[in-house]
Amino acid sequence: MSYQKRIERVIICYFLLLLLLFSGNGCFFSSHTEFVPLNSSQVVFWDRQTAESAVFIKTKANEFNEQHPGLPIKVEKAGAYAEIFRKVSASIQARKLPALAVSYESMTSEYIPTGAVVPIDEYLNDTEIGLSKEELEDFFPAVISANRYSDFENRLYSFPLAKSVLVLYYNKDVLNKSEISHLPETWDEFYKHLQIIKKKTGKRGYAISIDCSTVIAMIYSFGGEIVKGRQTLFNSPETIRVFSFLQRLIKEDLAYVITPGTFDDQIAFARGEIAYMIRSSSLRIALELIEKEKPFYWGIAPLPHATNFPPVTVLFGPNITIFKTTQEQQKRAWLFVRFMTSKENTVNWAIETGYVPIRKSSAEDPKLQKFWQEKPYTKVPFDCLKFARPEPNLSGWQQVRDMVESAELEVLTLMNTPDIVCHNLKKKADAVLNLP
Repeated sequence: MSYQKRIERVIICYFLLLLLLFSGNGCFFSSHTEFVPLNSSQVVFWDRQTAESAVFIKTKANEFNEQHPGLPIKVEKAGAYAEIFRKVSASIQARKLPALAVSYESMTSEYIPTGAVVPIDEYLNDTEIGLSKEELEDFFPAVISANRYSDFENRLYSFPLAKSVLVLYYNKDVLNKSEISHLPETWDEFYKHLQIIKKKTGKRGYAISIDCSTVIAMIYSFGGEIVKGRQTLFNSPETIRVFSFLQRLIKEDLAYVITPGTFDDQIAFARGEIAYMIRSSSLRIALELIEKEKPFYWGIAPLPHATNFPPVTVLFGPNITIFKTTQEQQKRAWLFVRFMTSKENTVNWAIETGYVPIRKSSAEDPKLQKFWQEKPYTKVPFDCLKFARPEPNLSGWQQVRDMVESAELEVLTLMNTPDIVCHNLKKKADAVLNLP
């Protein structure tokens, strides 16, 4: 995880605490004062996309405004996620909100208790502007279930936008030099590959980036679960196996941990210093840019899994949250969300930004089929969606994510044994998730 991301998380946790302090009985957020829109003549959308993604969203907002007369959508770059969380939190307190904003589930779960978030179910099921049963079923189940919040009657309080999955990147040059002809399907094969690479080339074949989402995906891939109710399962045999596996790679000098806040794994990958890297599927855009400067041969494969268990990966990425403003603005916000997640737009979004198309029918689109034929590795993340699973979206989960990464670092620096680390992690995480 980059230094910027870590700073963002610290800031988010700070404002989570403020939200907790101000959302109880008798506090400001319990006021019956209505929320009002930030701009009464425009539907303000707070976004954080950059480069191609930002251009795409603004272009689509202009298209929507031309095709659907009414209050115009106004896209505003509101900073990184931590900044957006801070701004939304302040806006909730001021009772003056944007119509919609990008948001991770962990952020939305903190907005909901304030009464500022619109349940999307009421629009989703509307006979005139909602989605039909067939349209809803066209979305991959994981992208919808990730936006249903079990803490809040399992209602849909956000809608998927920029989604990606965790995948295995491989450097073909390093594998060829190591005389490895097939990709690892299981973690046992992955381990054997690292042994071969070490023996043939003297290199450590895998650079580890400390990341909660990767740990969650690995727990899933070993057949484990993360939570049961509001109790974590971090002391489960599967979690201990994951941390034991990672620690073994370090002890046997088959892998190393990259410096936090750097892109050392991507640099090493492009230079042919490592064979494998586990990262978000959206990283392919960055690798393609590097490849233009200095060609090298690489590809994408599904995340390995434990022997005798089916493939699985984790789904992540921001969604769109609609806020309580006026009925007119809320309806326009939903119509824009529906427009952005149409089959055509999800296809173009995937091709231009590196995010995965979140609708099953996208596979039938000639434009996407041609793109996949030209770059076969880009189809792998889409194929992974059928077995992708979301992370928990319980309130307090953002703090738990930081704890998971601290625990992973403790294991990888050999500070403690995996079983002790897992026991302590569960104790700390459960305390956060069960605050009175």
